[in-house]
Amino acid sequence: MNTKRILALLIALMLVFSVATTLSACGEDEPVADEPTADEPTTEDPTEEEPTTEDPTTEEPTVEEPTTEEPTTEEPTVEEPTTEEPTEEEPTTEEPTTEEPTVEEPTTEDPTEDPTTEEPTVEEPTVEDPTVEDEEIVLVKDGVGFFKFVVASGYTSDINRAVDTLINDISKLGVSSERLFDSADTITECEILIGTVQSRGEQYKLDEHAYGYEGYTVKAIGGKVLILAGSEDSLIKALEVFKKDILGITKKTKKLTDVTMTSEQNIEVIQDNYNIDSVTVNQTNLKDYVLVANDGESKEKSTALAIQDLLYKKVGIWLEIVEPTADSQNKIIIDLTTAKTCKSEKGFVLEIKDGDILIDCGFANKIEEATLAFFMTEITSSQNKNPSFKDNYKFEKVDYRNIYYKDFGAKGDGYTDDFMAIKACHDQANEFGHTVHATSSATYYFGKGSGYETITVNTDTYWHGCSFIFDDHEIKAPPRDPATGNTTGRGDPEYYTHIFTVSSNSDEKTYEGASVPITSLKKGDTNIGFAPGYRAMVLPYNANVKHFIRYGANQNNGDPQYEILIVDAEGNIDPTTPVLWNYDTITKVEVFERDDAPITISGGDSKDERTHIETIFNGAESYYSYYERNIYITRSNVTLTNIEHTIVDEGDTGAPYRGFTSVEHSDNVVIDNCIFQCPKTYYTIGSAGTSVNMGTYELHANYSNNVTWQNCSQSNFFEPDGSILFNGMMGTNYCKNLYFDNMFVCSFDAHCGTYNGTIKNSTLEHINFIGEGTIKLENVTVHANATKTAINLRNDYGCTWQGDAYLDGVTLKYYERGMKNLTVFKGTWVNHNFGYQTYLPENVYINDLKSVLIEFSMVNGERIERVVEENETPIHFAQGLESYKNGNIGNPNETHFPVVDQLKCFCDSGFNDTDGDGLCDNNKCGFPETANEFININPYTPTKNIYITNSPGLKFIMPKTPQFEYTKLYVEGEEVDWLAVGTLVIPNK
Repeated sequence: MNTKRILALLIALMLVFSVATTLSACGEDEPVADEPTADEPTTEDPTEEEPTTEDPTTEEPTVEEPTTEEPTTEEPTVEEPTTEEPTEEEPTTEEPTTEEPTVEEPTTEDPTEDPTTEEPTVEEPTVEDPTVEDEEIVLVKDGVGFFKFVVASGYTSDINRAVDTLINDISKLGVSSERLFDSADTITECEILIGTVQSRGEQYKLDEHAYGYEGYTVKAIGGKVLILAGSEDSLIKALEVFKKDILGITKKTKKLTDVTMTSEQNIEVIQDNYNIDSVTVNQTNLKDYVLVANDGESKEKSTALAIQDLLYKKVGIWLEIVEPTADSQNKIIIDLTTAKTCKSEKGFVLEIKDGDILIDCGFANKIEEATLAFFMTEITSSQNKNPSFKDNYKFEKVDYRNIYYKDFGAKGDGYTDDFMAIKACHDQANEFGHTVHATSSATYYFGKGSGYETITVNTDTYWHGCSFIFDDHEIKAPPRDPATGNTTGRGDPEYYTHIFTVSSNSDEKTYEGASVPITSLKKGDTNIGFAPGYRAMVLPYNANVKHFIRYGANQNNGDPQYEILIVDAEGNIDPTTPVLWNYDTITKVEVFERDDAPITISGGDSKDERTHIETIFNGAESYYSYYERNIYITRSNVTLTNIEHTIVDEGDTGAPYRGFTSVEHSDNVVIDNCIFQCPKTYYTIGSAGTSVNMGTYELHANYSNNVTWQNCSQSNFFEPDGSILFNGMMGTNYCKNLYFDNMFVCSFDAHCGTYNGTIKNSTLEHINFIGEGTIKLENVTVHANATKTAINLRNDYGCTWQGDAYLDGVTLKYYERGMKNLTVFKGTWVNHNFGYQTYLPENVYINDLKSVLIEFSMVNGERIERVVEENETPIHFAQGLESYKNGNIGNPNETHFPVVDQLKCFCDSGFNDTDGDGLCDNNKCGFPETANEFININPYTPTKNIYITNSPGLKFIMPKTPQFEYTKLYVEGEEVDWLAVGTLVIPNK
């Protein structure tokens, strides 16, 4: 090589390695700006000349050796052991021109492409073998930094933030650096390699997992500094160690001047504090296994990653994950099948066969949990320091009953329609008996588009305080013909399709015609006459008799005679659901199996946590087209708890709702610790052609037994001004044994066919009953300013209750001094054929009854109530019946039901009385008339006995009409001649 070329290259080399020539080859790849005068480096920058004299030896103080060993290296740098003091060696900077033959080595090895190759001639074994302990790297010289950070790919942003923080800390001390990525094209000579970089030499690709999850290393290797760790947490710790122990930065450090790292400063921490020494399978160490998972099956891959992470953290074993097509031995095979093809009836099995560990699971959402259960219980938490497994081993000891909405694609973002995803989750749960879970932070949206689909719930479901949105504003009911009032078309199927249907796979049968297994039933029967083979709800029908023939604006022609009976497998009737009617003929029988296992649908994990369900109101035309977008329960032994329901966007029009919670054909249902919002009342034209308010409910039950609502409240019980919202909350028909306990809601409405109703520890605005059995009110407050009554017996069904009534601790509140007509029972006699004898309760037991005059005010949005006076106004027993004149009832011990052809009346006239004269139109029913008087077709049976106790100061008024002359009144056990007095004042004891 000619001398000029050698000189030029030497000058370039001097400029590239501007500093640190006396100690190391750690400088920058890109040369400093061209400097034409190679003979002047000492005048411009003494440190720039030093590289020319030191380059082969900069990183090695022993670089003198090559100059003494290699005759071609005429380097006067043999003097350069003293170059650590550059100012003393500056005169030697002229020597490069005389030593330029030594430049041939770097030029042949292309030092600009690989800085580490500038020293191959140096005897330094560290270049050829990075483990040698005599390497030195200059990181900072005279306040100038020569290193850059190179971050391996694949790390989270936490690592990049940690590196940036370190760079920032260094810059505050006057030294600049920068962060490069593994994929960067530029490879500089002096680098701090963070993690296993792929773009550098093989000597830098160490196995980080050999250090363990908590282990790390900081080492000088091949002219670079390698910082490597078993985990990102440990890598961040290693960066802190590098900052403190290598760079020497502490809180007291003001400036970085000179930093050199030698191999002797290498740091290595290897984790070895494991509970387990080794794990073997058929005498093969588990560390020699691989995890086999289909990358296309996200649950298989996530399970493999979870196993990999668990074993690494807890045992120090790192397993590679491969595809099923990989050729490998000693495999842990993760197989996500369908539940029906899974080898285990339980849906999960881990077994060892031919040395391989086979994981077979039928539930995508359970495979990770069940698999980890094995590794945690049998390996990482094992009491055996050397757990060992052999062929034919099986693990099925896991509880994998829980499945999650999110695993079936539910987004829970409040606007993506999650209906079908949640339906899929429950469908699988129903098939295999899983418990279903929601995500507490999720909001699940249900809009239009589900059609006739319902989400069937057969298993325990835990919503954990999540939210649901039932968006009904675009769901239309069928339109109606304004001329006839009849619906036209079908409307959207969603309007009458339940969102959640809580049901079971229990048996349901209907018998009609010749197949009917019961010929007749009578009051007092204890067996229905056939054995269903299981506990069942049985409904006998007699279509030849009509009951509950409704009177008034919503008049109708009644229902076939029927009721609900609970029977055992042999057909024995539960005494709590006795036969109420005599069935001379039975035309149909329905049988519903009701021995379902108990299930719970819970909206929260505590009494203060609830799932919030918001209904966006339908806004439909106001007429009778009941929406069914609700939670519909139709099985036995169900608890629904911790739900809060609100309604938004109630406008000028709207169709009614059957009930937000609706219970039908059910036995033993509890609705507990819920908050409801009473819907707005809308009006329409009823069947009699007059305006009527449409009942729209939150709590609904039909054909059900033993239904309990407890610990529930109504968010809009009071209007904003503190007055009472008069509205419907509950509606039931043909139910037996209904219970309210600790309820704060506006109404209890037990409509036609109720048998037994109990209200305890509750506050209401009105109470409606129609039926028979026993009414019990215990510790009940009724805000009676509007209704003026404790119990309303609905006149559209004949104001009837056949049985007894107990009022214990009942308080009637009102707000107007001098309030009149407060009553125990409110009913207005109607001369209408309801299809049955009508009654007041036979025996009435009154204890601690009082009227209370109150005042209220609103203070900062809170209603403040004050008692003004007790028993200031009298309470009537049945004020609405005091003017009862039609027909002489006589002794209440006698039967007075008229002998009338009810069916003929029903068929011929429908019992319409359009002219209001109290007669059927055109006398089509055949009732005899005498001067606008006709036979009493509804002879009302009054109460036999009234017992009053513990009610001092109560002013009590009995109806003074001949029909009540047989009623006996007892006060504190003594009979009182109530006919001889006006207002009876109960004396103090």
